[in-house]
Amino acid sequence: MASATIVTTSTPKRSRVASLKDTFAFTSPYEACWMVHYYGLHFRNLFAGKVIRESDFLLKLKAGSPEIMIMGNFIVERAGIVSRCRELGINIVHTEDGFFPHYSTMHADPLGFCWESSLPRIPFRRCAGLQRVCAQNARKKWLAFETKPLPDSIRKPFVFWPLQLTGDQVNIWDLKVKEWTRLIQHFRGSLPKEYQLVIKEHPRSQPHDNAGVAELVPKLPYTILVPKDTDLKTLLSQCNGVAGANSSVLYEARLMFYKPAYVYARGWFTNHSELFMPVPLREPRPLNRFDWLEDNNRLRTQRLDDYTDWFLAQFLARQISRERANADAKWLKRALYRLSYASFMKYGEDIFLDALEDCSDLM
Repeated sequence: MASATIVTTSTPKRSRVASLKDTFAFTSPYEACWMVHYYGLHFRNLFAGKVIRESDFLLKLKAGSPEIMIMGNFIVERAGIVSRCRELGINIVHTEDGFFPHYSTMHADPLGFCWESSLPRIPFRRCAGLQRVCAQNARKKWLAFETKPLPDSIRKPFVFWPLQLTGDQVNIWDLKVKEWTRLIQHFRGSLPKEYQLVIKEHPRSQPHDNAGVAELVPKLPYTILVPKDTDLKTLLSQCNGVAGANSSVLYEARLMFYKPAYVYARGWFTNHSELFMPVPLREPRPLNRFDWLEDNNRLRTQRLDDYTDWFLAQFLARQISRERANADAKWLKRALYRLSYASFMKYGEDIFLDALEDCSDLM
């Protein structure tokens, strides 16, 4: 019997190209992002504008190869652009605006954004001493605030729902909901009747982001809508739990205030359901770990405290200070490359402990 012959139609692998020193390229669903802005203050954007599609990237490469590709997230053909970078030996870092502290940091990850990033892929094993110290220092600083009066309509015990923007890229790529009423109705049906549900619109929301909410709230039992300017930290400190979809408030509630967080959709909390409890979209049922909602102290076991500190420290390790990035080009390049794909492939999870040592200004 004749032996089989394997036939392939693939093209020969392209040779890796030498990169031009101190240059970068970027792609983003927006015109730019904070990382591109600050990195561009010190280093040269090889292509002047942004990379739009894979074909555009290949065309632009005729001008040379950048040292690093700064990947904005949820872009068209991002998988193709990532593949081209790996084929050609161009390093990659995935970036987004920062989370802790909000508006003063930039977030960077070697693998992707949100559920595609490194954090959902790393299982919790232990909390290193440095991680515990950094997390506790950051929390202490975060919680040094003055509580403000809440609206008289709020009654304890209550669960807080911070509404997100419907145009948020995470919502578009995951939930794809155009309004929040279905999720709110579902959660109200899952929430025990003795708990008030307190809903707050996003501070930057437009009327389309809150479509149907004002009309729905009076029809739901024990549910209220509070003004946009209601103090967020006071709400988080006084509530028994939080619920919502993709909002960074969910991370703040669980990691800073030790509140149970019930989440729809995916995010950095994917695969960490002991910290962020998923709510499946099916018939209303009792919430997972209702005992934590009933008494927040019950989630404060030593293991869960360690887990919480570990997760917060992982978040902090991926934050890059905008102030320091503006002032110190050498530090910014080191910080960015440490959180890049090439670094992760070489050093693994150790890069996040190393990065944590260098972000004391965030704590």
